[in-house]
Amino acid sequence: MRVLLLEGDPGAAADAAAELAEAGHEVSRCHEAGTPAFPCRGLTEPGTCPLEREHIDVAVVVRGQPGNGPAPGEDGVRCALRRFVPLVVAGDVSRSPYTDWATVVHEGTDELDLAVTEAASAPLRRHADAATRSLREVLSRHGLDGSMAEAHVRRVGDDLRVMLRPNVPVEPAVAEMASVRAVGAVRALDAHPRVIDVTIEH
Repeated sequence: MRVLLLEGDPGAAADAAAELAEAGHEVSRCHEAGTPAFPCRGLTEPGTCPLEREHIDVAVVVRGQPGNGPAPGEDGVRCALRRFVPLVVAGDVSRSPYTDWATVVHEGTDELDLAVTEAASAPLRRHADAATRSLREVLSRHGLDGSMAEAHVRRVGDDLRVMLRPNVPVEPAVAEMASVRAVGAVRALDAHPRVIDVTIEH
């Protein structure tokens, strides 16, 4: 997998970088080691921002020391979150400002590969909420009880896989409308996926 690696303190992610590379992951950085936190690669070398140049499966931020606010070297976290890239917060996670936004919070850096794998396969909650609301609206418009309907969304490479579960029998026309509306709802939230594939569980 492609991992965007960020660090709260210079050198804090050195061990993590070695571990991830050894596990077979491709590690990308916003800043070259030993360079200032600002400007990032996207500013100094247009076209080289990892988030714009290639698909990133997971972003990992390693915090070396506890702190209440974002550190300069962690600026790529904001960019990753805006693109809905799953985030792993690792290292000293106490008082991290990112825990509420993280897919996985991982104390320390041992077995970081497992945390990355877990984050990459985790359901996308905000996408699922948008698709669920859309599904329930379609069912309601057709006089169906959508109170138990739900959607699940996962990322597969550059694409999204949406599973709609209406939990009531639906006609083909209703299922088709629900699929189209779900794609629109998810795309309105996240414009970055290449393909949004919808399946309805009958």
